[in-house]
Amino acid sequence: MSEEEKEERRDWSELPPELLHLIAKKLPDVVDFILLHAVCSAWRSSAPLSDPPQQFPWLLELFQRDYSCTLRRRQRFYSLSSGETLTIPLKNKKLNLYNFIHGGVYSGYLPFNDSRERTFSFFNPLTRDRFSLPPTRGFILSPWMVWTGTDPIRTRSIIVIDRDLRLGTTEIGEWALYDPCSNQWVENEGYFYNCCYWHEMFFSTRVHNPTEVFDAHSKELLHEIPPPEIESRENWYGKGSVSHLLRKSYLVVSSGVILRVVWHHDYGNRKPIESAFYIYRLDFERAENKSRWVRIGDIGDQIIFLGELNGFSMTARPNSGFREGCIYFIDSSTNKPYMYDILAGTVEKVPCPFERCTWFLPGL
Repeated sequence: MSEEEKEERRDWSELPPELLHLIAKKLPDVVDFILLHAVCSAWRSSAPLSDPPQQFPWLLELFQRDYSCTLRRRQRFYSLSSGETLTIPLKNKKLNLYNFIHGGVYSGYLPFNDSRERTFSFFNPLTRDRFSLPPTRGFILSPWMVWTGTDPIRTRSIIVIDRDLRLGTTEIGEWALYDPCSNQWVENEGYFYNCCYWHEMFFSTRVHNPTEVFDAHSKELLHEIPPPEIESRENWYGKGSVSHLLRKSYLVVSSGVILRVVWHHDYGNRKPIESAFYIYRLDFERAENKSRWVRIGDIGDQIIFLGELNGFSMTARPNSGFREGCIYFIDSSTNKPYMYDILAGTVEKVPCPFERCTWFLPGL
């Protein structure tokens, strides 16, 4: 028997379970994991859906409707890992796609809100899983989501931010933390910008202003951390060394620490290619007035992903379609993706077939 014939007759279901498990853990795209899972019962038992590999984000296509973005019944996603466009039907009688919450990056579920009932629902386009949360006590006009914890898909621990509420010339707003144990909301007044959740604390920041740190459950203001020098008002208005390029600050949890990612952008020509990013690590001390931002020059093997209002970080892996030490961001003026190489200081376009998009992290 020739080697070709032996290859054709090989029973691939007899691969050792430990080898199949290692293969499954290295798949960068959840579609490949689903296909592996569907081969046979032996492969399914070696790669359970409850233990999927770390997934890298897809690009979620958005459609413009008046002044907001929405979805369609047959929603498209683009995977940079495989270079393929996936079309997934979202048809569900209980979903009103016009109530899709736009403004962040999405983890496993697509969020929707019913402002009349003050309720939020979440839909997983891969598993068709759907869950809803109890009504909030307050009225949240223009919400966006901050997922909390290390496994937000399963813990369903969520912070909802009101990002657009004003009363006359006064900025007011609200944030609410959903506690899955008590099935209740912990709500607090305040106007919040770019936010993150870390070690039971809620961090909120805006350019050239202190970062406010709250206890997420008691709502107590714990700290106010001064912004880095690059965000001083002198530099903001062009009197210092940075000129007028400062545009936005993000808070991103990366490898167990909080990073402040400062995006500089030329207001004059509005070209993403002119963007630059400055990165600071938070040296956090619980003692009052001891925390500070420290400038760093690289992020090692991490990758940072930024949406319109928030971002996240992942560890690079081979064949994922993403490069380590880079920032992948959605430009707010074009809603298209770009990549910033931190060490080289250069910007490149990211291939994408959509006119408008944002990040979606698939989950099972």
